[in-house]
Amino acid sequence: MERTDTEAAQATEETVKRITGVLAGFVTDEGVEIVRSTRLFDDLGLDSTNVLEMLVELETEMDIEFDTDSLEFGHFETVESLAAFVTGMMKA
Repeated sequence: MERTDTEAAQATEETVKRITGVLAGFVTDEGVEIVRSTRLFDDLGLDSTNVLEMLVELETEMDIEFDTDSLEFGHFETVESLAAFVTGMMKA
């Protein structure tokens, strides 16, 4: 059964909220606001180790499993790009 546009938007918004919650644990600068356009590496200063730790937390938080073969750098550009990737995984 296909999701309606509204349901898809709600699912994406929920995914964004969960991702920003997980990312907040990796940010040391309390003045940083995490929004859809936040760049994971440039704005938050994440490194590859942080990304791996974040993925483990997301797997637990969202009850999903990432296929490391399908991960691409582009998935980690922004909160929005990561949310789109995670939402797409959840549809599959």
